[in-house]
Amino acid sequence: MRKLRRAAVRAFGGGRFLTVWSIAASLPLSLTVMAPTGVGIDTLTALPAMVATWLCFAAALTGIAAWERRGRSRRERAAVVTAGIVVCAAMRPVTQDGWLHLAGLPAPPSGQLPYRIATNIVVWMIVLSIIAVLDSSLRSLRRTNALLRSVAQELARAQDDAHALATDARNLLDRAQSTLDAAIIEMEPTPTGVRRLGHEWIREWSHRLAELAEKKEAGNPRRARDGFGDRADPRSSPSPRHVLFRLPPPGLVTLIYAVCLLPYATRTQTPLELLIGIAALAAGGAVVDFLPRRRAIARVPHHASLLFMILSCVVGIALAALAAAQGVAPLLAAVSAIAYIGFAFAAGTCAGALHRLRSEQHRLSSAVADAQQLARAGTRPTRDGLRAAADLLHADAQGACILFALAHPTPDPDDIRRLRAELATVVSRLPEAFATADDPRAHTSLTALFETWAHVIELRVDVDDEARDVLSSIPWVVRDCYDIVAEGLLNAAKHASERRAEVSIRRVTTGAGPRLHVRVSSPGIAARGTRLRASSRMQELGAHLVRIPGGVALEAAFALPLRAAVVSTEHRDGEHPTPP
Repeated sequence: MRKLRRAAVRAFGGGRFLTVWSIAASLPLSLTVMAPTGVGIDTLTALPAMVATWLCFAAALTGIAAWERRGRSRRERAAVVTAGIVVCAAMRPVTQDGWLHLAGLPAPPSGQLPYRIATNIVVWMIVLSIIAVLDSSLRSLRRTNALLRSVAQELARAQDDAHALATDARNLLDRAQSTLDAAIIEMEPTPTGVRRLGHEWIREWSHRLAELAEKKEAGNPRRARDGFGDRADPRSSPSPRHVLFRLPPPGLVTLIYAVCLLPYATRTQTPLELLIGIAALAAGGAVVDFLPRRRAIARVPHHASLLFMILSCVVGIALAALAAAQGVAPLLAAVSAIAYIGFAFAAGTCAGALHRLRSEQHRLSSAVADAQQLARAGTRPTRDGLRAAADLLHADAQGACILFALAHPTPDPDDIRRLRAELATVVSRLPEAFATADDPRAHTSLTALFETWAHVIELRVDVDDEARDVLSSIPWVVRDCYDIVAEGLLNAAKHASERRAEVSIRRVTTGAGPRLHVRVSSPGIAARGTRLRASSRMQELGAHLVRIPGGVALEAAFALPLRAAVVSTEHRDGEHPTPP
């Protein structure tokens, strides 16, 4: 019920509450349910008056829609829509009576006019709100699906970008090495020449390497989801459960039906007949709302929705039969069946559209986070290697030139020869610095972390073989994993009810690619609503706290590149290893 209420609030202030669909739907409703005429008047005879009434009503709705589009704020647009629909609905029966009078036909008794006005206000507000919610949800769903398709393209392009960056980095590093080797040989053997080499050549190439490392770098992804789980692949087809129909909140259809038809019932039925109708409506609504929700039925896809519509048809027909048995004309009695079945279908369609919209938005946020993380994961080794090579030139080569110029105001040939040899050695180390910006064996720091905490608390560690392979080949994952484990163990020591913790690191396969799942769990009870600080490092890494049986866990999952980017300049064949 809250979802539908929030959707209605958004629709009222969204600027597109009244659309062409609203006006189109008002035509059949104006010519049937909402068109009572005088006694003894044939419907075909009064049809021109009813059509003229609808044309006036549609013109008024069109004017309200144009006024709504010009609203500057949500509150102003909601006020325009609400006031406009109330005024138009209240004037509609008066307008119809005027057209009937002009046509020389009798109008309904004037004593019924207040009931007719109240009925028009309630029915039109509800019907137009349902249409607005459905139209707004479907429009949002189309936008969400368009974004999902664009994110799918980004996911597919992330790996290509990583390999393109790795190729550019290798080419730039080769050019830097060959250019600097030639510049060292041609260096003028004076302090000025040494300074020029450091400033114009070494410094320039250091900056060029660093600039390529910073070019189009993906930002830190922030995950937008409610809980941990496998990410949905936006390229996959929608789940069969994501159909555009879903059971509406219990009691919603019964409430709408009662509000819309109560003004008619109070003026046409006796108190006893009214009580019998209310009891029949309550009993039928209870059957429609709760029988499809039985566990055995709801467990099978689509069965609950199908049973809901079948029961709605049965209840609608039963209400029409009850009205006919109480003396209501057959045509008016059929309105009960049409209204109940129509409201049931509309409510289920709105609930289904809202549910699917929410699911698609969750998939979108997951896909965006994955696109960002995969792009960063694929290019991160290359960027780290470029930064390491730039730092080597800046600190060792350029620093050596500056120190030499200061220490040797008048260098002799031996000093120049030693400087050339030293600079050549630094330049020759560029491929090594590029390929080993982070030592792949850095995951041994996790082992040291485990050994340290094992002296303080009872620690159980579970790292599967595939996760060990990841930790030995992707250094940035080691760093992020280290941060998660360290924070989780610290929390366990501070807040756990027992000095006991369990660390689990596993490589899992999802529809959106491989993930490294890290969990640190400890016994204890977390207060409801406990969460990580919005500005914390853990939030930046996408970690979150979850309740588990008997304790609390800090969890995170890191997207792994589908193919590891090659960062060593020794790889010339363009082949890229794939993870196991």
